[in-house]
Amino acid sequence: MSKRHPRKPRWLPTPDTLALALHHAAKPPAADIQDLLHTLQDAHRAMREGVATSRHWAILAGALSAAQAIERRGIVRGLSGHLDTATTALDAIYLRAMKTGTWRATALRYDELDAIATLVELHTYQIRQLGRAELLAAISSAANKIRSNGDTVTLSQTPNLERLAA
Repeated sequence: MSKRHPRKPRWLPTPDTLALALHHAAKPPAADIQDLLHTLQDAHRAMREGVATSRHWAILAGALSAAQAIERRGIVRGLSGHLDTATTALDAIYLRAMKTGTWRATALRYDELDAIATLVELHTYQIRQLGRAELLAAISSAANKIRSNGDTVTLSQTPNLERLAA
C-alpha cells in the first residue's frame, strides 16, 4: 500500500469578473490610440509624397492585415471591398518599388493613392470602435496570419502592447 495523502485543495482568490470584463471592454488609452494612428498617418504621408521606405510600406501592409482581421472577427463589418482594393494597390506598389531587387520609392497612381487614403480612413474608424481586448485580439490575429505566410512581424514600432493590455 502506498502512503499517499489525500489532496488538499488550495484556496484561490476569485477574480472580480465584472471589473475584469469592464477592463477588457474599455477603450484603450487615447495616447496609445494616437501613437498608433500617428505611425499610420506618417506612413501614408510618405507614400503620398513618393518618399516611402520599405518600412512605411510594411506599416501600411500591417494596418491592412489588422483591418482584415477586424473584418473577419465581425467587429466592424462591411469594409472588405475597400480592403481588397487596398491589397491590390499595396501589392502593385511593392512590385514596382522592388523591381530592381532593392526598395526604391515610387510614384503612385491616383487609384493607389485613393485606396491607401481609404484604408487609413477606414482603419482609423475601426480602431476607434474597438475595446481593449478586441484591439489586442485583432493585432494578434493579424500577426499570426502574417507569420503563417512566412513573413516576419515586428511590433517594436507600435505602441507598447503590454501597456495596452494592462
